[in-house]
Amino acid sequence: MALWTHGEGRYLRDPRLVAPGASSVADLHVLRWDEQGEAHVVVALEAHGELASEPRELLRSSALSGLTHDASSPRVADAPSSEEEARDGAWRVRIVREGARGSVIVEGASRGPVIAWDASAIVAAPAIVATDDGAWIAFHHDLREDDGAPDVVKWIALRFVTREGEVLEPAAPMRERDRDREGEEQGFELPSMLVGDDGAIALFGRGSHRFYRQDLDASGWGPRVALGADEGWGCRGRRVAVRAIGAGRALTARREKQGIVIEAIDAPRGGRPALVPARVVHEGSRPRRDAPRRPDAPDPAARWSRATLFGDIHQHSAHSDGCGVADEPYLRARYGYGDDFVALTDHESFLGKRIGPGEWGYLQSVADRHDDPGSFATLIAYEWTGRRHPGPGHKVVYLPCTGLPIVSRDVVPEGKALVDAVKALGGFAVPHHVGWTGADESAHDPDGQPVWEICSCHGCYLTADHPLGARGDLRDQMVEEVLRRGHRFGFIACSDGHGLLWHHGVARKRDPFRTGLTAVQAKARTRDAILDAIRERRCYATSGVPILLDVIANGSLPMGSEVRASAPVRIEAEAIGTSTIRELSIVSARGVIATARGANARARVECELEAGWAYAKVVQDDGEMAWSSPIFVDRDA
Repeated sequence: MALWTHGEGRYLRDPRLVAPGASSVADLHVLRWDEQGEAHVVVALEAHGELASEPRELLRSSALSGLTHDASSPRVADAPSSEEEARDGAWRVRIVREGARGSVIVEGASRGPVIAWDASAIVAAPAIVATDDGAWIAFHHDLREDDGAPDVVKWIALRFVTREGEVLEPAAPMRERDRDREGEEQGFELPSMLVGDDGAIALFGRGSHRFYRQDLDASGWGPRVALGADEGWGCRGRRVAVRAIGAGRALTARREKQGIVIEAIDAPRGGRPALVPARVVHEGSRPRRDAPRRPDAPDPAARWSRATLFGDIHQHSAHSDGCGVADEPYLRARYGYGDDFVALTDHESFLGKRIGPGEWGYLQSVADRHDDPGSFATLIAYEWTGRRHPGPGHKVVYLPCTGLPIVSRDVVPEGKALVDAVKALGGFAVPHHVGWTGADESAHDPDGQPVWEICSCHGCYLTADHPLGARGDLRDQMVEEVLRRGHRFGFIACSDGHGLLWHHGVARKRDPFRTGLTAVQAKARTRDAILDAIRERRCYATSGVPILLDVIANGSLPMGSEVRASAPVRIEAEAIGTSTIRELSIVSARGVIATARGANARARVECELEAGWAYAKVVQDDGEMAWSSPIFVDRDA
């Protein structure tokens, strides 16, 4: 095994292995990010994986988005759809989507394009290996094999398409496929393949935190075998590159925390597996609806000539320490949950992973591809990951548009400097899970940090000992404690989902992506309007369901307002739940100051506030909650 380390001022990603040059057994292509920009480089390899030559630059630019999945000649990708297709010689596999439905299309058969798989589900990451009589294809999807419903965890599927266009699958059931497995290591996605001389298959893929190999031969499937040591939670590459080098041997290359690991392995053997006709079209599949729909009632935001919109604007993919490709959060939000907006917020520098200018450009282009103004909005964002308390903690950065640079924690390691830099770009930052990693109180700026994320898969950080629980116990960092010390900000909630059931045992729900939702009262379903609503604190947090909530101060001022008054301010709140509302309360620094107990899904409450802050809190019989952004009252002298 050989290791090509990232090194000082150098970061390596996207390994591809291709046929060798004159003096090597294989050539390794990677993208390298250094002080001069990014470069597509190639290096020759020896039989044990050692580098046999100095890296040679094929292309240099300020930013390179990625390499194509072409078995013979990987090149720099020029489109955000590059992750949705793969080629081997005359054969090509690609993903085609129409609304909630995804299809795997194979080209190269004698009768033209062939549909190899089709369902209302997420399908992604195709791979292909051509043979004398057809092509093996692999891809991952989230459709359960037992009931045909989309789920959280993805698994690889394997198909063979003959030259005549017949679609076959292994006769043997895949071993160790477990879409309900809990813990930190879940799923099997982002495939690559190697076909042995006798027709046996080696399938490679990525779990949530390790790479695996699983062989298929004439006797059926073997066990999944982990590649390398278990180094725990981290940010790794997305795929294993693999290439046969003859004499029953092969090389693999994968990006681990330290760099590109190149390993010599035995090629698969044991004979060609038995195949049977595959089910292609999954008619019974359906879009996922794991959470309640929004109430069928007039929107209280209409009084402001606005609409209440819901979205999850903090989650991760395999571009940092989560699961899945960059398209998946957008597809899941729009077609799975019916949300109005979403953001993918991968860590820009964390646990061995850095997002350089090319990858950042790619992630922005994917967000733009899914943005559909008026129907569905995508935000441009990333997570800045500082040191835990007493360090600056973690913050998500939201930018107003594409084309702006990342403000990296490697360059700007302190919270106040980050907030200032992001504000200068027209964006803002949002601290989160503050009772676990810290609130970074000294860095707070009401303009640069207009809202805080108060609830997620990690729990609720309004108060210590909250009924929804919380990871960590920094009691003086909780949201209400910081409000009592005079800081002002609104509330949002997000999942911080990484694609793991129960968020590996931390979350209170099986589906981590329904543990927090941001609601905005926006003028339009567009990126700008949603960001404006958040900046104005015209927003609120829910525990993952679309509860409708509105707050009015003195009959004309919305939630998030600052009010200067010489008399007590009248506060009214209205809520429409997704189930029976147990209580609707107004909470101030003194605790609950008014409560209305509901008997159905609607409730109203009103009270007066002398000074300070107050927010509305909804509690449903099913335990779901919502919290408005506070009203802030200053008394005239």
